[in-house]
Amino acid sequence: MTLELAPTPTAVLVEGGVGCGKTTALIARAATLLEDGAVPKDMLVLTATPDAARVLAARLIEVVGERGGAVEVTYTRDVALGLLASEEGRAFSGRAGRLVTPVELGFIMEDMKTSGLKQRRLREMLKFFYRNWTELAGGADDDDRWLIPGEEADTHALLKDVLRFTGGILEPEASAMAVRFLLACPEVLASAQRAHVLVDDYQMHSRASQHLANLLARDSVIVAADPAAVVEVFDSYPYGEGIGEFTQANEGCERIVLNESYACAAAARAASRLRASLDAGAAPLGDAEAESDAPSPSQSASSATSGTTATPTVPDRAAIAASFTALKATDPAAEMASVADAVQTALEAGADPSSIYVLAFHPAWERRVARALEARGIATATPVRGRVAAGDYRDLDRCAAARLLTALALVANAHDALAWRAWCGFGDYLANSAVFADMRAEADEQGKDLVAMLDEVAVAAPEEGFPGTGIGRVLDAYRTGRTLIEQAQGLEGDELIGALASALNLTGENGEHAMQLVRALTAPEPEPVVSTSDTSSDANAPVPAPSNAVAPTSSETDTAAPSDAQTLIARARNRMSAPAFEAAEGCVLVGDSAHLTGRAPAMLVLAGFTNGFFPTRDFFDATVTTPDKQKLVRATDTRRLYAAAGKATQRLIASWFTSTSLVEAETLKLEIARAKLRRGERIAVTTPSIYLAEIDPAAEPSAPGLPGDSQAPGDAAAAPSS
Repeated sequence: MTLELAPTPTAVLVEGGVGCGKTTALIARAATLLEDGAVPKDMLVLTATPDAARVLAARLIEVVGERGGAVEVTYTRDVALGLLASEEGRAFSGRAGRLVTPVELGFIMEDMKTSGLKQRRLREMLKFFYRNWTELAGGADDDDRWLIPGEEADTHALLKDVLRFTGGILEPEASAMAVRFLLACPEVLASAQRAHVLVDDYQMHSRASQHLANLLARDSVIVAADPAAVVEVFDSYPYGEGIGEFTQANEGCERIVLNESYACAAAARAASRLRASLDAGAAPLGDAEAESDAPSPSQSASSATSGTTATPTVPDRAAIAASFTALKATDPAAEMASVADAVQTALEAGADPSSIYVLAFHPAWERRVARALEARGIATATPVRGRVAAGDYRDLDRCAAARLLTALALVANAHDALAWRAWCGFGDYLANSAVFADMRAEADEQGKDLVAMLDEVAVAAPEEGFPGTGIGRVLDAYRTGRTLIEQAQGLEGDELIGALASALNLTGENGEHAMQLVRALTAPEPEPVVSTSDTSSDANAPVPAPSNAVAPTSSETDTAAPSDAQTLIARARNRMSAPAFEAAEGCVLVGDSAHLTGRAPAMLVLAGFTNGFFPTRDFFDATVTTPDKQKLVRATDTRRLYAAAGKATQRLIASWFTSTSLVEAETLKLEIARAKLRRGERIAVTTPSIYLAEIDPAAEPSAPGLPGDSQAPGDAAAAPSS
């Protein structure tokens, strides 16, 4: 049994391909509602990612003025967690109302290993659970009849027990739990509803998030969607079929189809070819690892809506060639130089730095590009992420940042069960999972929570504890944590972080790195940076083809001192679970494809567009990726590239390198075409991404007769790219 979508009195679907102005149309609808008398605080705008929410909120204020600032613009998961964190939400779920952080997730997984399942089988089963949670299996009552009795049902029950014991909420269950909460509590639903709800990138939301958005709409719901851009950017398991469910649930749904692309010619042509590739391959929905026979995004949407699926028109070949640049470099250093040259040329011509986005296909390339630009005096912004703080909990030195963050969480809330579970697991190879399994069983019998059980053990244990035993290690950690909490009372900011680091004996390079990382995660969001370039004020200034001209810019970021423990840990958790660009004004943006969602950069650079980065090396290994799975991976990659490449409004650039040292190639897991010896050094020869043919006007078309390809295949080699 799955939950059916409830209809809304007024429903509108704005459908169009990437770059066709769906978000602009959504903002125009919001402006119309306000002009017609809608109360700003009775409106809710939901986006697929935190970054997209920031961008849309700023655009709404630009269009409607101060009233736009009173409209709540956020991402769906934030709404779900807000509901579950309320007193009623905590009572309904029996949880603490907060998301499990990347640091804490490792300990949850260790507790799951007590099931006795092999790791691969456990991972597969967890993915199955997560997907069914997001798709609301079991309906509103969380009916477990969708589970097969035995191993599957037992493992699911163990997972739920572990989460209840620690009080955490996993990302895939947040929206689903919020939906069930609202349906079970009509009074809460009535108070949470808004007259008008608008949802951008509807297809990038999970089914549960889509249901939550519709539940919150009292009078009207307006959604913008692209059936081909079913890409996982924030929600796990985006639900493309939801577009069809939306139109089926709302029989009188108004459908607006946008066909005109506002992207540059090269981006529009790339999007058209990638879209045609998806349609031709009938690529299944969902992630590459899910074996599904689901219809393609376009099939799914068109089967439930009238008319044809929106496909933007493609400009002429001259315009395409003029707005595309291919940057072929001999090695990574040369690629960084060419990307920096391209960015500097654009800035010299007057481009707004924040209208330039460098999409890096590998985390290392994100860092390298940022360093290369900053070395030339160009201010950059990268998403503030906290996942790097997790470390290896088995080695106290390698998880220094995680320990410091967990200590901070305990000072902020001495009753935080999740934080205590992590704290008492550091330094043990199995994270003391067997001890907590026994403790969990006793807690169920006695009706106590994790912290109460730890208190009970501490009171009953002798002063010397239980040396050499698992419960002894947990007890020692608990007593140390209690002492730490007492010592840190009244401390704030850097003084608090320093005191905790000293108590944990975080010294040397690892200790200093941990303190720097925690300070970065807990710092207030910096004020927007203003570039010193006097030619970067015009956001609509043309972006020219790259040259060797240099126009450096510089900026400084002021960071205010942090404050109490509760505020510090809240900032850190937000950055770990919802990373976003901060103070990006006046900076060139460097990030991945997920953080591009909601943006329409004037210049988009696809950096590290190399086999091994995109697609990954496993794609080329038949022992890892079977032919059937390869099709799924290619479909997923194609959707990801389609959703990104089609956004550039003035210039699309692809850069790659053709060689690097064999050691670096192996470290980066590049696809190595061949190896050779150059001046005594072993060199790996690399190749541009197999998807270059889909976006480079000079490349051979991957399939005959695709939109935007009027030339004969034999003429492709002669077609220049500027």
